[in-house]
Amino acid sequence: MMMSYIQVQHRLRNIKQKISGVEVGVVGGYHGGNLGDIALGTSVTSVLEEEHIKTGMQTIYNLDKWPKAPYAIVGGGAVGYADSLTRVAERYKGDFHKVSLLGVDFNEKSYPEVCLELIRKAAYVSGRSEAQAEKLKTMTGRQDIHFHPDIAFSLYPDFCEKERAKVRSDKPGKLLVNIIPLYGKLIDGQIVASDQYKEERPALYAAYEQMHSTYKALVRNVVTKAIAEGLTVETIPFTPDDEAFGKSLLEGLEVKHAKYHADPLRMIKHMATATRVFATRYHTTIFALKLGIPLYPVAYAVKNELLFKELGVKRADFISSDDLAAGCNPNLETIRVDVDVIKNYEMKSRAAIVASVKALKVKV
Repeated sequence: MMMSYIQVQHRLRNIKQKISGVEVGVVGGYHGGNLGDIALGTSVTSVLEEEHIKTGMQTIYNLDKWPKAPYAIVGGGAVGYADSLTRVAERYKGDFHKVSLLGVDFNEKSYPEVCLELIRKAAYVSGRSEAQAEKLKTMTGRQDIHFHPDIAFSLYPDFCEKERAKVRSDKPGKLLVNIIPLYGKLIDGQIVASDQYKEERPALYAAYEQMHSTYKALVRNVVTKAIAEGLTVETIPFTPDDEAFGKSLLEGLEVKHAKYHADPLRMIKHMATATRVFATRYHTTIFALKLGIPLYPVAYAVKNELLFKELGVKRADFISSDDLAAGCNPNLETIRVDVDVIKNYEMKSRAAIVASVKALKVKV
């Protein structure tokens, strides 16, 4: 079987590191199949490169296949599961002070002792919410555990600030749509629920067909109205599955379907051409907020709900997966968040990355 472009790039990154070496490995879900994960990694590598520290992204799911860097930053996202953290702990056993755990989602109810010891002794530890930070303090006894906005907020601040200052008009207008196979996969043209969510989101798993039916109606309604208003509509996939599902869900409508890629800068520049964004994925939402584009707010995951609440978005103004599962299909309107709030999030997330790097005490 031929390798995809994504797989080739992934292999080449591995080979390059084996040849040239890295001082700080940025470890996360960086297999190339999710643009949001690559955005997280890029937010860390960009800061390290500014400090002239040799770095590269390494995939946590097969960490043993990557060259061991003297230092490591676990760079954000949903990688705070026991199996993933255990891989990091095994690699850096005896050297936990050379590891930073930055902006990670610590979602497990409990952790094995090896993971708790890693968290206790790591150079720097932070989560993506206050609740996670407090939970880890209780579990480990460590008190200097931080929380801050998602580290992808730190990306391209100058470009985004200029975009937020623009006055956008829907004449002519463009709606960019990010559609995802909510908690499932598209198999032979049919959406199938992922068994892993049977325990994580049991209510959604039980009402899976209703959730998807409502989601489809919501998306098609927003897109149909936009077309009727004279807007052009394009999909913006953040994973290969998004690309395939977008074509399926919007079949028969006059929509341009973009191909998936894993380049955060290319994506945010493309999103800057929009006058409205329908965002489902977490990092699509973050990019739209950073650009100041009117956003149709869909909170498919708990992290999205927490983000909207932290930003002061009223509960009645966004729709969640629980709402979809209950058959709730409101007349969803766009929102915008105060530009000063977003700028503050950008600064806080960058400050956290800088702190995680300084804590390693890498000798340049």
